[in-house]
Amino acid sequence: MCVDANAGARAAARERAAQKDALFAQEKLKFFNKETQLARTQKRNVIGYSRDLSDAYASALAAQGKGRKQVENAARRYFRQKGTVNEGGRSRRFGKANLQGLLAAQSEVESVIDNVLRRNMAYAQEGAVRKFQAAQAQGREKLGLPAQYGAPVMMPPTNRLGGALQIASQVASIYSGFGGGPLSFGPKTGAVSGIGPVASGSAYAGMLGGLGGIGPVASGFTYASLLGAP
Repeated sequence: MCVDANAGARAAARERAAQKDALFAQEKLKFFNKETQLARTQKRNVIGYSRDLSDAYASALAAQGKGRKQVENAARRYFRQKGTVNEGGRSRRFGKANLQGLLAAQSEVESVIDNVLRRNMAYAQEGAVRKFQAAQAQGREKLGLPAQYGAPVMMPPTNRLGGALQIASQVASIYSGFGGGPLSFGPKTGAVSGIGPVASGSAYAGMLGGLGGIGPVASGFTYASLLGAP
């Protein structure tokens, strides 16, 4: 099996993908915790809204009670003064001032109670709604956006041809380092290159019969007749 030239790049891509998956899992867990916190915050906001309405209504009832207490005091003063006997010689308008005072106190108290239970109560309810909506919006703002994975990590393709060429280059470099000639991958010819001169009369010269590109051969040798020499 040939060596993959992109093996290192593919391993680095796997490592980056693993790191990105781990970071994405952490961000998802953080967002989940924020979601649970938002749920608790929304429940507290609902409780706070209910309490604000209850406080406003309780304040209105307290103001109504104070007003009715004033009406009661005015009525007591009126009936206490009404107990005076008219023995004659008094004005026909005797006692009307006390009655007018009682009626004025009743009118004032009723006006105050009407404002407290209607206009002021509406203001309190609207203020509670706005406070609740602001708290809800602040909670959602703290939640933020969900975790985003982003662009995927691209895996480089395999390059076995490049690995084979690298191995061949290394082999050629080693061969050249030991004194060998350059390797030729061109078309084959009848001559064999890269062979030095052969001494005449040697046995190796007879084994190379019919091959060209060999150094000088002594005349009279059998190999010379094989080469077509005169």
